[in-house]
Amino acid sequence: MINDLYHHPIHSRFVPISSGKVSIHPTNGFSTPTVRAMLMLSTALDCQSLAALLTQRRGIEVVESTAELDYGLARCRRLSPQVLMIDPQLGGDAVDQAVALVRETYVGHVIVLDDRVHEGRLAKLLIMPAVSYMTRRSGLDALQAAVMRVAHQSERVFDPAIDHRVLRTPRGLRLEQSPDLPSITALTARELEVMQRLAQGSSVRDCAQEMHLSESTIDNHKSRLMKKLRIHKAAELTHVAIREGVITV
Repeated sequence: MINDLYHHPIHSRFVPISSGKVSIHPTNGFSTPTVRAMLMLSTALDCQSLAALLTQRRGIEVVESTAELDYGLARCRRLSPQVLMIDPQLGGDAVDQAVALVRETYVGHVIVLDDRVHEGRLAKLLIMPAVSYMTRRSGLDALQAAVMRVAHQSERVFDPAIDHRVLRTPRGLRLEQSPDLPSITALTARELEVMQRLAQGSSVRDCAQEMHLSESTIDNHKSRLMKKLRIHKAAELTHVAIREGVITV
């Protein structure tokens, strides 16, 4: 969806494949390689608009953009972009498939571009290496800066609205729990997995079989996660899972 990110004039144009360009830093005069980025967003208009906006900044080249998941994955394997920006609304496993491209070394870094902060989605992404998380609400300047940072500094970046809650710990990144409201961040990784499976329609018995655990263990996880989230009905669990990005529909 085109929303408050797109405040700038749009000029549709074909964006050519990178040919090894370099850009000159405006203040220090040093040359830096142009970042080769690819966009996989939910609509063709979205792709076209953001491609035009990102390439307004010197040093970023969008080698291709598409709203087709399978086509985009295939093009990543051919073009090997440094940065892949992907919309989770492309499909339930779109982000997982994008992360697989990093493991296979076809993509250097993935930036998940969400419509707003979904804590459940972010909590799952924090354990994945070479994945950053931004939203359209962060604005164009923040998105452009994120592309440059992940490509040139190998940093993971997070939306300014949530960055202060991303904690660096000896065990890796985790999302600090909100002090005022029940939050997905209060769940353990196992509770989050149980919530995801239940919200997708699995029964307690199904979860037990899929996760190789006893039904009583799954029941305990379910009870604890519902208490932490102050959920009282199964329908509420599914609603919260969708709202917070634990599952994508």
